[in-house]
Amino acid sequence: MQETKFIISGRFERPNGHIMRDELGYIAATKEEAIANCQRNNPNFHIHTVREDHSVPEVVKLQLLC
Repeated sequence: MQETKFIISGRFERPNGHIMRDELGYIAATKEEAIANCQRNNPNFHIHTVREDHSVPEVVKLQLLC
């Protein structure tokens, strides 16, 4: 099974009226699964767009300290 990183853009709308735009990252097998996880974990987050993130993570090489 291959999993993909999804970036979900939207905004938090709090019951007290505070609104904050944000992007949340989820790793899931499908777009629908990522959306379901986001909605379950963040019920006040209103989703605008979902995109796949194909960026390559930076690999940090160890260096000896002398």
